[in-house]
Amino acid sequence: MLEEVEVLSTEAIDMIGNWMQGAKLQIAHHKTEVLLVSNCKAVQREEITAGVHAIASKRVLKYLVVMIDDRLHFNSHVEYACEKASKVINAIARIMPNNAGQSNSKRRLLVSVSSSILRYGGPAWVAARGTKQYQRKLSSTFRLMAMRVMKMGDPELF
Repeated sequence: MLEEVEVLSTEAIDMIGNWMQGAKLQIAHHKTEVLLVSNCKAVQREEITAGVHAIASKRVLKYLVVMIDDRLHFNSHVEYACEKASKVINAIARIMPNNAGQSNSKRRLLVSVSSSILRYGGPAWVAARGTKQYQRKLSSTFRLMAMRVMKMGDPELF
């Protein structure tokens, strides 16, 4: 079965490459990535050939800033989005003065930027929220955002 996938995908890449050559275009084979989606218990790996490059399948692939894993659970996207949002929250909070006189528009900026990062691609990865581990991860990131917005110096209040 996997051998058939390898042969068919290699043939498809060759056909697309030939068509693109006729249109005076080129495929960047070195940028090509492969994700083998499967529901088998054992992790399946395959290697296809694109031009002169051999491309091994990956467990996680980034496409339009959404992390797609080989089981389509999107758990890796939740981790990626939470980590990225936390970095942005901390970066924006560092450039804001730490006082109660902060304007609402600046606080709204912090919330809108970080929540946009967390919500991006939500319809695709909403099922990942079903696990307690990822609910905690998202809650932790939202808690960090709330602490920064409220400018509470004492984290024990939360």
